[in-house]
Amino acid sequence: MDTESILRELTKYIFIGIVSQYGEKPGTVIVTRPDQDNRTTAELYIVSRGTKETKDYWMPVIDDQVLCLLLPNISGKGPSTGYVLGAIYSETDRLPAGAEPSAIILDHPGDMVLNIGGTFKVNAGTLDVHGGGDVVASGISLVNHVHGDVASGTSDTGSPH
Repeated sequence: MDTESILRELTKYIFIGIVSQYGEKPGTVIVTRPDQDNRTTAELYIVSRGTKETKDYWMPVIDDQVLCLLLPNISGKGPSTGYVLGAIYSETDRLPAGAEPSAIILDHPGDMVLNIGGTFKVNAGTLDVHGGGDVVASGISLVNHVHGDVASGTSDTGSPH
């Protein structure tokens, strides 16, 4: 088999596509293949970093450019199960601001949830929190809490306890 034939065969199974919709099965998407006249795939599973005890849930958004892998069907009749291996940065979808080899950046426009069964500890040279909202710890608002039994004026309160 010549190189061109091998590459043509590989592109059936490894390709770059565009997420066009979410699948009916949880954790799946349907991908449009620009290399195949915009045909769509069956539902492809999203490859994640953790799925058992430590779960790392991530779903690409519609129009994300993604790298896909389809496994050959044992019957020899085309592909069977497929996977999205990850999203790809491009001229259209650029790296987030501040991206450099030593950085880890999560730039997310929606809500975020961390479920931690044990202690959550942050060790940082500086912790700089930005935002227009409030910080609430154990039901106490950093912005809107008040101290009772203190005189108003220029006096300082005691240390928190």
